[in-house]
Amino acid sequence: MSATRPFAIVTGASTGIGFELAKRCAREGYDLLIAADEPAIEQAAKLLRTAGAAVDAVEADLATTEGVDKLYAAARGRTVDALLANAGRGLGHASSTRISARRGASSIPT
Repeated sequence: MSATRPFAIVTGASTGIGFELAKRCAREGYDLLIAADEPAIEQAAKLLRTAGAAVDAVEADLATTEGVDKLYAAARGRTVDALLANAGRGLGHASSTRISARRGASSIPT
């Protein structure tokens, strides 16, 4: 990693939106620290490196203190120019259920 290039941390970067955000940062010239709670983060890092980005990857559960400490340590004190906090999982129909309940309507699982 270069001290002269901007530095971005992207969480939830193993797949989906997080991976796309990391790709965008790589194209924009950022060094990357990417994180996810699954081994697929290493494959994501490999793909991003083939595009020419400097990438460190951390497999950590950011819902735990240990996971956050692991990510913090991996940043090695660098100034963070961009934080794209995308970690987390949707749990299904929670939003539509809450909206329907507020309106007094019943919710039909799909």
